[in-house]
Amino acid sequence: MRRFFFDPKTRRGDRVVLSKEESRHIKKVLRLQIGSGVELLDGEGGLYSGEIVGMERLVEAVICGSLSEKEDSSGSIVVYQAILKGDKMDTVVQKCTELGVTSMVPFQSSRCQGKLDSVVGGKKHGRWQRIGLAACKQCMRPLPMDIVAPYLSFKEAICSDILSDKTVKILFWEEENHVHLKDIKGIGILDSIAVLLGPEGGLSSEEVELAREYGWVSVSLGKRILRAETATLTAVSIVQYRAGRL
Repeated sequence: MRRFFFDPKTRRGDRVVLSKEESRHIKKVLRLQIGSGVELLDGEGGLYSGEIVGMERLVEAVICGSLSEKEDSSGSIVVYQAILKGDKMDTVVQKCTELGVTSMVPFQSSRCQGKLDSVVGGKKHGRWQRIGLAACKQCMRPLPMDIVAPYLSFKEAICSDILSDKTVKILFWEEENHVHLKDIKGIGILDSIAVLLGPEGGLSSEEVELAREYGWVSVSLGKRILRAETATLTAVSIVQYRAGRL
C-alpha cells in the first residue's frame, strides 16, 4: 500500500491534510480516488492506516487505525558529509536514508567547491529533506533521517556536541595508508558510530590532523580513489554491515 507523510500539526482528530507535494503525487501521478486506502506517516515514528476522503486543493485523509512498525534500534550512525557540488548531495541523502543513517551533518571544508549562503543553503536543505522523505517511503522506513542545519565549518563539525562520549568517530581519508576499518575493534557492539567524509578534492592534511586531536580516527577505504559520493555510500555500507545492521 502507498505511504504518504503528513505534518502532525495538520491533524484534527482523525483527519489530516497532506502537503502540496504529496497531494500532487496522489492526484496527478498515482491518480488515486476518494476511498483509496493509504498508509500515513507522521515523521515522528507514527504509522497509520488511512483512507482518502477529500481531493480538492489538498488531499485530506482520515486515520483508520494505528499500525505497528518498529524502527531499527540496533544503534545509530551519523554521517558527517562535506558538501558536494551539483546533484551529488542529492544522491548521498537518498542512499544514506535507504542505508539506515540516523543523522547527516553537512559541513563546509577548505576544498568544498562553492560556498552556501543562508538563502541558497536553506533551499538546498529543504530539497534534501524532500529527497529523504521520498526515500523513506520507498525503503519502508518509519522515521526520516535527520539532516542538520545550518551548515557547520569543518572545526565546528568535528567538535560538535551532538555525539555521545561513547561514539566511535571514523574519518575516511584517501591518504591514510596504515589504518583500515578492520583495525577498529568492536564495531558490532557499539551503540553509536560517526563517519566523516570529505568533498571532491578530499580533506587537507591539516584538517585531518585537527580531527585527530578531537578524537577522530583516520582510516583507509583501500587503494582505489573513489568519487566523493561513491566513497560515502561505500563507507556507510561497510560500516553498517560490520555493525550487523545490513
